[in-house]
Amino acid sequence: MKQKDKVGRPDVDSFETAMHRESRPKGFFVASDYTQDALDEIEAFYRREHKVIVAFTVPEILEGYIARKMG
Repeated sequence: MKQKDKVGRPDVDSFETAMHRESRPKGFFVASDYTQDALDEIEAFYRREHKVIVAFTVPEILEGYIARKMG
């Protein structure tokens, strides 16, 4: 766990590596915000590997939008 204002592509790449290492088909990433490159990489990872990264933001959690994303 790290605390950063904005998650970038290198952070997502590290998370993907951890998902591969642990053989996880789905991962949850929580951050204050994401760069567009990070969001693009999350989509590309799904297309390449058919593994899902659910990108939550802190404001979404605080405002109660988790149920909508989990559905």
